[in-house]
Amino acid sequence: MKEIAPQNYLGRYLTNCNLSNVEIYYKTGIPTTDLSRMRNGEISSIPAVRLYLISLVTGDTMEVVLKQVYPNLKLVNSDNPLSNKIKPSTTSIGKILFSLEEYTFEIISHKTGIKINRLRNLATKETTILLSHQLYLIELATDRKPGTLFNKLFENINLNTESEQKRLQKEDENFL
Repeated sequence: MKEIAPQNYLGRYLTNCNLSNVEIYYKTGIPTTDLSRMRNGEISSIPAVRLYLISLVTGDTMEVVLKQVYPNLKLVNSDNPLSNKIKPSTTSIGKILFSLEEYTFEIISHKTGIKINRLRNLATKETTILLSHQLYLIELATDRKPGTLFNKLFENINLNTESEQKRLQKEDENFL
């Protein structure tokens, strides 16, 4: 069963930033049709790399972008699930100690609601598209500052060069 993406406010955010789809396209290469569909909610699952590129265009930090685009996004559970190592005879302190394990797929899944198979696919298959709300939830579940993992994952992603922007603009003009 396919996961339903949470409501986002990308359209409102971009409007408040006074950015046109064409301007974003020239700087990022994200097709204007995709931008229109993301803005009007027709595409609700925003790839993380695209949201990162949009943050580069706006000049806002990822933390600001995430809080503007997903103001209502919350963890499904804020507690750690009980470890499968806990037996009926485990003491109260034992239960606490077992809950202090590092973040596993099970813990992240429990907190975020992202299925374990999806987390495994993200971890092992290069072709799996990481969605922005999923990465944001993972940041929240692992007590990271919003935007930290975005900045680490996409540190080598840049906006198009001036010459690439001009090439896209010329290509766009020729198309019309």
